Amino acid sequence: MIEFPSLKEEDAQTYLLPPDPSYDALIETVESFYQDWGRSFVFRDRHDPYSVLLSEVMLQQTQTSRVVEKYRYFLSRWPSFKALAHAPLEEILIAWKGLGYNRRALNLKKTAEKTEAWNWTIPNDHKAMLTLPGVGKATAAALLAFCYQEKSIYLETNIRRVLLYYYFHDQTDVHDRVLEAILAKIIVLVDDPRSWYYALMDYGVLLKALVPNPNTKSAHYAKQSRFEGSKRQVRAALLHHIAEHGPVSLPAVSSMLREYDSKYLDQSIEELLKEGFLLLREGYLSIR
Repeated sequence: MIEFPSLKEEDAQTYLLPPDPSYDALIETVESFYQDWGRSFVFRDRHDPYSVLLSEVMLQQTQTSRVVEKYRYFLSRWPSFKALAHAPLEEILIAWKGLGYNRRALNLKKTAEKTEAWNWTIPNDHKAMLTLPGVGKATAAALLAFCYQEKSIYLETNIRRVLLYYYFHDQTDVHDRVLEAILAKIIVLVDDPRSWYYALMDYGVLLKALVPNPNTKSAHYAKQSRFEGSKRQVRAALLHHIAEHGPVSLPAVSSMLREYDSKYLDQSIEELLKEGFLLLREGYLSIR
């Protein structure tokens, strides 16, 4: 039980329910498990929109263990939307190194810049949240629940695992909208949305250790592609080199990354220019 080091497997098994439990039974079991074994994270102690959004974006497709120290560093270096909005992108990218998917860092900076119109915060407004770069249904729901205690419909990997395991054990290709309908029925029975979703995520982590992956039953399931040798690796190497060392000429880029497929390199440069990461001026690439 890596995520719950003191919990023995035979004790963990006692928290499993029979198939198709009532919503009340699921709530009682999940909350009981959370009370006994709930995990403690620095980002669960902060409920302002900046801290919540930062953690949600960092945790997307990234293990919790890799996020904690980066999260602390970002909060100490850029403690607010205003501070992050005024930070140079190259400094943010250098700090982001190791988390992967650098587009998330760019979207965070763009979002920080947009919050100036709201006095450097994000209001309790679902439609407004969805206008922010990189903020979709799940992230908006997290902001509503964790910042404002709203009974939003928050569906992420660990929560999806719980619902698929208990209510769709004999089905495949289950669409998220079906799971969201179940969550909508459950959340009205819950008094504290913030704690409930923390508990539900931890319970999903428990199931990950005990049962074969229920998420393969999801219509949206896709195994993450390998990073080594991928275009993602080339993009990351290019971005971080320029962020750390400054502008570089196009011929130097080819020499610097000669171990990578030239097709990936050309595609990466084109994409990073189009996405707003890089600027090409007089034959030199720099962070925009």
